[in-house]
Amino acid sequence: MIPVLVMLNNLFHDLATAFIVIATYAVHLLVGYAERNDDNIRRWTVGVYPAMLHVTVVVFVLLLMAGIVRSFTYSWFEWVEGAGRVQIPVLIVKHIVLVAITIYGIYIWVQSHRRVKRLREAIRGRD
Repeated sequence: MIPVLVMLNNLFHDLATAFIVIATYAVHLLVGYAERNDDNIRRWTVGVYPAMLHVTVVVFVLLLMAGIVRSFTYSWFEWVEGAGRVQIPVLIVKHIVLVAITIYGIYIWVQSHRRVKRLREAIRGRD
């Protein structure tokens, strides 16, 4: 049973990574679209943004937790004997790239948050 749980954890980890990338890009596009459109679109964006943020943060925390499990089970489930120890520097480079992408994603979320705040203030100013 444990091997199946580890396999599911690894699949969830990959799925969560994809979800976060897509959610970040979607929010970026959505906020940009709202800035160029009428108050109805802005209101909808301001209304849906907190839910998107909360879901993405929860998925990010779960991603980190799944990553911890994955790191402890890597040698048991994912180690490729034919690649030997060469896979260690490859994994290090992979994680450096992923950390850089994560930092950029956080930057996009911070910018989106500021833009949503401005949208919210503009809507309140009109009410």
